[in-house]
Amino acid sequence: MKIRNYLLAFVLGSTLAFAKDINFDVVGEVFDYGPQTTKIILKFDEQINPKTLDTQTFKVLTQDLKDRNITTIDFIDHNNVILNLEHGQNIKDANLLYWDDQKFSNVVIPTNYTLIQTKDMTLENGKTIKKDTYKYYMKSLKIKDVDKFTAGEMYGLKYRDFKPQKDGNKHPLIIWLHGAGEGGDSNITQILGNRGGVAFVEEDAQKIFDTPYVLAPQTPTFWMKSFFVGKRELVGEKDYTPDLVNLIKTYIRENPEIDKNRIYIGGCSMGGYQTFKTLVYAPDLFAAAFITCPAYMPSTEELNTVKDTPIWLVHASDDTTVPVSNSRESFKYLKSIGADVVYTEYKDVVIDGNKYDPHGSYFYTLHNSPINDNGINIFQWIASKKRY
Repeated sequence: MKIRNYLLAFVLGSTLAFAKDINFDVVGEVFDYGPQTTKIILKFDEQINPKTLDTQTFKVLTQDLKDRNITTIDFIDHNNVILNLEHGQNIKDANLLYWDDQKFSNVVIPTNYTLIQTKDMTLENGKTIKKDTYKYYMKSLKIKDVDKFTAGEMYGLKYRDFKPQKDGNKHPLIIWLHGAGEGGDSNITQILGNRGGVAFVEEDAQKIFDTPYVLAPQTPTFWMKSFFVGKRELVGEKDYTPDLVNLIKTYIRENPEIDKNRIYIGGCSMGGYQTFKTLVYAPDLFAAAFITCPAYMPSTEELNTVKDTPIWLVHASDDTTVPVSNSRESFKYLKSIGADVVYTEYKDVVIDGNKYDPHGSYFYTLHNSPINDNGINIFQWIASKKRY
């Protein structure tokens, strides 16, 4: 009997065969081409021997049971393991959004990953973790920079906002207005659909803009009352401009650390349309505006109204979604009446060797790439402007 007990203790001491739950986090990031999941972070109670793990130790499945390739494995320490996942412009199974053509909008993909250990592992103390020892459960989805924002709602408009830590000083406010595909009631697609919003909470932008607040409202439908995609008419609920301006003014009032002389507003495509409309509605509110591929050609009366607000326009000449003439003609007229206006035109959209739809000229804006004749980049130019 003593021998049997000794052997049993030896076996249990060298092999961990009991079931145990391990939680893991899925990590995502917003790229030019949209948001994707990039890694899984595991936290073990025991110290794992790194030499016993490889890219085949685990199998990762999406909520649709699609395989995700593990490219490399990193260790924060011997308890925390990072499984780096294949991702990129053409890796569709990594996406966190899908395009609903009927709604003409991006829709959030519920993320519920499954992790399966397919091979035994060894601890630093030499004990073996059998492949069926642990049961793995997804704990949360963490998205880089997006998680810095909090959710709110005012005047029928949902929004996400970023607030810097209070330091006793006044700081600017940057308002980002999304395009046609990021409306709805998710209160997340307006900062997930592209880098609009998140670009301004990144370290470089925070330094350039003197640690700004960032506000990203979401329209329940579309900023425009109606518009056509081919022969198909899409209809918005109403003109949201009065509600949007009330939201901005109330937000400023509720955050007294915001510098009222440094309120900046910008957007792309239909968000460019709404930027123009907001400037016209409240011409004395903003210190500067940045407008990319605007889906609108303002009237001369409207341009006369906004002439005292510095504006930087960006567009790509190959854009087949919104005519480049919207930006060219707006710039030409504003320049003729003495406005402080800059225009940057690209032929197409190529970022880090990757070619994108030429409507995506806002990629350049959000990378702080446009530069004026004085060698000043768009972020630095905007940040230099004050209302009074």
